[in-house]
Amino acid sequence: MVGCGHVGTTSAYALLTTGLAREVVLLDLDARRAEGEAMDLQQAAALARPVEVWAGDWPDAARAEVVVVAAGVGGRPGESRLDLLGRNVVVIRDVMERLLSHGFGGVLLMTTNPVDVLAQFAQEFSGLAVGRVLGSGTVLDSARLRAMLGRALGVEPRSIHAHVVGEHGDSEIAAWSSARVAGVRVREFCAGAGVECPDFDELLRRVRRAAPDIIERKGHTSYAIASCVARICEAVLRDERTVLPVSTRLTGQYGISDVYLSLPCVVGRAGVERVIEIPLDEEETAGLRASADLLRRTFESVKAGV
Repeated sequence: MVGCGHVGTTSAYALLTTGLAREVVLLDLDARRAEGEAMDLQQAAALARPVEVWAGDWPDAARAEVVVVAAGVGGRPGESRLDLLGRNVVVIRDVMERLLSHGFGGVLLMTTNPVDVLAQFAQEFSGLAVGRVLGSGTVLDSARLRAMLGRALGVEPRSIHAHVVGEHGDSEIAAWSSARVAGVRVREFCAGAGVECPDFDELLRRVRRAAPDIIERKGHTSYAIASCVARICEAVLRDERTVLPVSTRLTGQYGISDVYLSLPCVVGRAGVERVIEIPLDEEETAGLRASADLLRRTFESVKAGV
């Protein structure tokens, strides 16, 4: 776990309590912070699962099967989004250089935002196979969408198949045309169950606003993204080949290439093993392409200045 802020430490705790990993190593620029967090987690492990937790160094991280990157710098007063992104790109380049110098060959999971752009930089800096460098993407956004749909329809969220795709951010779209409850389209399910169909635009707005609304109240997000990190790590460590909407570089899907964004992907031991093209209507396809164009422009703008 690279980065011991709210996301990194909560993710480490999620991995500890689920028993997915036998060893969890924490790294942070502030070594004493990493040591303190590791000590706290060690003591929690005594009441949880047999997991070894310690504050390590880059050789330890390079031996890991999965490295989760939750490192990044905060914004400065008056700093633009692109300037902040540029400084975080420098952080990610340093992380990749340190990992590769010690022979890292595992799977790298990016969680630092903007996750799509930084995952693409991490892959280019490292030269690792594209599938081995993925972003947490819209796993959390999709979970939020299913949770909101579940409450509106009176159905347990795990029985709902619905994906948010594209950027993990304001240009993301909900793939309503492929959303199903037990194989039944959402609108048809509502008609058959005699319930009012939710306002799709309002649901997507709430999904997009979820993180800002939480940050406004508590200052950060941590638990939900930590659960997503643990779920993605589980898919890799157990070679599940499960389908998750993680961020990866597209290779022609929907006419989009050479940009990282989220689509449902088969995730296993090697990371992203396959990208799935789900049915999208014309409006959704246009929205996905617009999201890709935004991410491509952002990536190229920052790359030119790095």
